Amino acid sequence: RLNFLDVTVIRDNELIEFDWYHKPTFSGRYLNFWSQHAVSQKIGTIAGLVDRVILLSNPKFHFDNLCFVIKALLENDYPLSFIFENINNRLKNIIMASNRKRVVSDNSVDVVQPSWFTVPFVRGITEKFNRLNSEHMRVSFYSVNKLRGFIRVHKGRLPRDKKSKVVYKISCKSCDASYVGQTCRQLKSRITEHKNHIRWNTSARSVITEHRLQEGHDFDWDSVAILDEEPHYRKRLISKMIFFRRQTHGLNLQTDMEGLPKAYLPIIDKL
Repeated sequence: RLNFLDVTVIRDNELIEFDWYHKPTFSGRYLNFWSQHAVSQKIGTIAGLVDRVILLSNPKFHFDNLCFVIKALLENDYPLSFIFENINNRLKNIIMASNRKRVVSDNSVDVVQPSWFTVPFVRGITEKFNRLNSEHMRVSFYSVNKLRGFIRVHKGRLPRDKKSKVVYKISCKSCDASYVGQTCRQLKSRITEHKNHIRWNTSARSVITEHRLQEGHDFDWDSVAILDEEPHYRKRLISKMIFFRRQTHGLNLQTDMEGLPKAYLPIIDKL
């Protein structure tokens, strides 16, 4: 016997067999049935376990492994009827997929894959998006509450000025004016550009430089606030628009709000 990853390789006389292997550290914990997740994700948990039973082991081990799956799911609060219904459905899908693959291979027919539309899961609200499901588009969900929000890798904290992909706010020292921006580079590089723009011989417009020249004010370059950290560019732009809208005396150009539908403005104003 040789255990490797999730498989036990068994040599039986002249034959090589495979079985599903569980490490000594295996806890038996799976997505709990009562957790704040979409039902489709709980069905997916069962489907994933059935796939492991079928794909990682020889047929002689399937019965014992299916019993193991049923026991594990019961310990994670899954109703027995829900377990059997979805195990049966998954087994049927595996058989149908195998047959369909052979038919497509024989007929050389191109199978059109649907596009996927992913939204965060909020119980009682997100399920309404299912009406959008069609032959060409499918809706999927993801959980907002993830382990990485509670379990952190203990790394040294990155200095504020060396952080990148952030939304930041620069405030005037002499009045309540402020500027909200975003950058994918290190914050200190972008702030240095804002600070030195006044000395550049350029026609490029800078609302910060205009405020410094017209009002004779300067900005608090050493206390730039990081409002948000977002690696995704489009999400970072939306975050910037929201914080720009919430400023008391914002220096940003109105064009900075382009791309945000006006229907969202009353909601942002109430935040």
